[in-house]
Amino acid sequence: MRDAVTAYLRERGYDTATAISYDAAMESLPWQPRPDGMVVDVQGVPRGELGSTFAHFSVWLSGAFVAAAPTMVYLLHKGTRRPNFRLEGTVIKKPFPIEAVGEALRERLGHPRRDGQGPGLDLDLQTNTLRTAHGETHLTNIEATLLAYLMEHPNEILHPKHLLVDVWQYSDATGASTLVRAHVSNLRRKLRDVQANPDQIQTVRGKGYRFSA
Repeated sequence: MRDAVTAYLRERGYDTATAISYDAAMESLPWQPRPDGMVVDVQGVPRGELGSTFAHFSVWLSGAFVAAAPTMVYLLHKGTRRPNFRLEGTVIKKPFPIEAVGEALRERLGHPRRDGQGPGLDLDLQTNTLRTAHGETHLTNIEATLLAYLMEHPNEILHPKHLLVDVWQYSDATGASTLVRAHVSNLRRKLRDVQANPDQIQTVRGKGYRFSA
């Protein structure tokens, strides 16, 4: 799972570093630049006892990042009692779609930039607000979810049928092209209102849509 999450985040422009255990993390983190965010796999059933490895790691985290804590994302087995997190963060229950990790980080850190270049978009999924250097606009729930999905799959050609299943959670793709086309059109119009380059959602004739990062 660590390798899968790491590969997923790197593909989407995040710089990553990994540790194979809590002890390894405590040894390596002080020698690295402060991370913007951390994804922590909470293993077992931590109960906060003094001898709990995670409890010790949690205490260490709160002391190591007193001034500026990173954005925390905790991966926790479904049904497991929530431990005492010294640093509050987003809890994602296993099993989970890997996109949930990217969404949790993007909500708090914004979209990562690749070599100083990026889409220049900051999408707040809590308020459905899209911000750029040129302004901001409000999106509908569907528009925000669609844009978030496109940003999670930069430069990939996404067929309307796949978008209907993955974004709308429809099992029947009948009418996909018309429905998706309408929302893409609305999203493009709002993108044009707030940025200099409105052509990031490209139509690939006969195949689908591509978000240009």
